[in-house]
Amino acid sequence: RMRIDEEGRLLLGTTTEGAVAADDLTIATSAHTGLTIRSGTSSNGSLFFSDATSGASEYSGYVQYVHSDNSLKFGTNTSERMLIDSAGRLLLGTTTQGDVAADNLTIADSGHCGITIRSGSSNNGGIFFADGTGGNALYEGTIQYDHNNNELYFRTAALIALTLNSSQ
Repeated sequence: RMRIDEEGRLLLGTTTEGAVAADDLTIATSAHTGLTIRSGTSSNGSLFFSDATSGASEYSGYVQYVHSDNSLKFGTNTSERMLIDSAGRLLLGTTTQGDVAADNLTIADSGHCGITIRSGSSNNGGIFFADGTGGNALYEGTIQYDHNNNELYFRTAALIALTLNSSQ
């Protein structure tokens, strides 16, 4: 059930180590498999990525569940970069959600800030506004860029309301 091999790798439920970049601990079963980190109701459960034995470099990267507010934090370069709060809102570069009418995803930066949607040179990139799960309800409103024709479309009620191209 448990084996420490000649390289010092801990193997649980297997005699075969994992991929070379992550083989120090391998857990295997023939069913659902996982790892549980259990901490107190007002404490944190953490996974730290470290390249030092003291200072901030002991947690250069991390994944941390905060039980006191039921949030999940992700950090890089010793700073929190992403937070999923208890309501399921995704916050990037901030710990404060946006306006209640549009707070599911909040992106913040102290400098330039934005979102890039990259699609193929003959494909479309878009933002779709849906009020259902089928038919026209999937794209009642859209902002869509057609790279093949270099046109930007705005749709309302699932119909193109405005098209912008290089001649306009």
